[in-house]
Amino acid sequence: MAAASSATKITDISVDNLVKCAICLDLYDDPRCLPCSHTYCYKCIVNLCVEGLGQCPMRDNTFISPSIISKLPINRVAKDLVECIQKSAQPKVQPSIRTKCDVCKKVVCEFMCETCAKHYCTVCLKLLHDIDEFKTHKMNILVDESSSNFCSEHVDEKQKYWCSSCEKTVCSDCLLFEHKNHPFVTLEDMSQIAKTQFNSSAQRLTSIQEDLEKLNEKTTEAFHNHYQTHVKTKHHIENTINQLQKLLEENKKYLISTLSKNDALQQKIIRAQKQTIEDNLKSAFIRTLFTKQVLKIDNNFQLMKMKNDTINYNQLVEEQSKLLLHGFTFDIQSFITTQSLLKLQADLEYVGHISTETFFVSTSDTRPLLKLSKLDGEEINQEFQGTYAYGYRFQLKAPLTLNAVLVKVASFNVDFTVFILDNDDIVVQRKVIKTNDNNSTACKWITIPIAFELKQNYYIFIWAKPTGKHSPLISCRGSTHNLRQINEHVSVRSKRAQIDPLKNDDINTELNVIYDTLLSNDERNQTIPAIEMILDT
Repeated sequence: MAAASSATKITDISVDNLVKCAICLDLYDDPRCLPCSHTYCYKCIVNLCVEGLGQCPMRDNTFISPSIISKLPINRVAKDLVECIQKSAQPKVQPSIRTKCDVCKKVVCEFMCETCAKHYCTVCLKLLHDIDEFKTHKMNILVDESSSNFCSEHVDEKQKYWCSSCEKTVCSDCLLFEHKNHPFVTLEDMSQIAKTQFNSSAQRLTSIQEDLEKLNEKTTEAFHNHYQTHVKTKHHIENTINQLQKLLEENKKYLISTLSKNDALQQKIIRAQKQTIEDNLKSAFIRTLFTKQVLKIDNNFQLMKMKNDTINYNQLVEEQSKLLLHGFTFDIQSFITTQSLLKLQADLEYVGHISTETFFVSTSDTRPLLKLSKLDGEEINQEFQGTYAYGYRFQLKAPLTLNAVLVKVASFNVDFTVFILDNDDIVVQRKVIKTNDNNSTACKWITIPIAFELKQNYYIFIWAKPTGKHSPLISCRGSTHNLRQINEHVSVRSKRAQIDPLKNDDINTELNVIYDTLLSNDERNQTIPAIEMILDT
């Protein structure tokens, strides 16, 4: 018996030597083999090399360079032994739920990708899988079904009911005491309601996913179209410039520099939008997958445990995606030359200019828009004091069919009004849009649908009545009353109109438009806001 006891002690000591690090004296955490075959925790080896070359604690003349630590091989035997010991110490815990993410090694994994043969947390799954992989890889969610449905207060009673007031699972004793007089239903009945909500949420997410896929395709098309137009425009510039004399080289460099700078900016805008779309599309994929997997859970207790978080998270993904599905704008540039080449050759100091056209991308199409605020200078935010409406007067070669007005504003939970005036300053169309953007000082584009046919010398004004302690803001640039050409068909003047906040300026009423002739010379030269406005025509 003494011999057997001695053998057991020797075996225990041997196992300790196999599973414990000689530096931290704890179970191995990511055990790595040095060239001398000694094994230590990865973090312990890192600590050895904090000040440069590290030496094996066994003093066997083995030195470790910090640059090779990540390449040291894993001691699989030691790692498997540690995992075996940890599992045997906690036999009731599901291994899949206790497994850390194979990528970040910090967060408990939530998904298993069978194609990659790896466990992922939500963040790492989203980062390391592109859209195509989400469609083709087989993924499973890992649900912890090990928790007991016995009541923590009444340990002999199972939680078979759902308290509607407290929104939690309870046992029959709980209903007699802590939840007395609270409305309740059976867990089975509530699970059916939850499954209905899960089904509805999964259907909405699937619809959002499909719309995001369409928007992603259109954004890809927009990116390719933008790049192809850029290439053609660049060639046009080069071919035109090459026909002229050497003194045009300065102008050539300027044009290409302007084109490339703006192209880089617009591509960045499209890429950022595309990345945001893909991030939301991934989220929709993940939440759809997660919700569908939850629907397969037969454990009613576990199902109800996950109900609120799952539905709330899904609703958040839906709301974020719906904002994206409104679409976005970007600019495409082209090179404009004069009609007569002879005039162009005579006027060597001017060789065309970069023309910018703004486009709108949605799930259905990509179409050009008319951007009115094409001015140099810094973009600033102007407060609506309630005194003035800001906008433009139009000089048109032909009537312009209007579908919507886009303006860049910070709303502070106020209503914006768009006025369209005829050449007699009479309101011929009016549209009010309600906003609910609380406590945001950042201006963003909003779309105001307003169908109308603009004619010569008509106006568009935007106005907001201040409410509360904050005044709404509108994005603008410095301008004057002077006429500015937008393209060969449209020219505009930046204009203001005085508004009486107490008066109801409805259709057929006259607005007090401020004319140049009514201003002094000093006032005429004043800078007035040229608001950021885009027309959907």
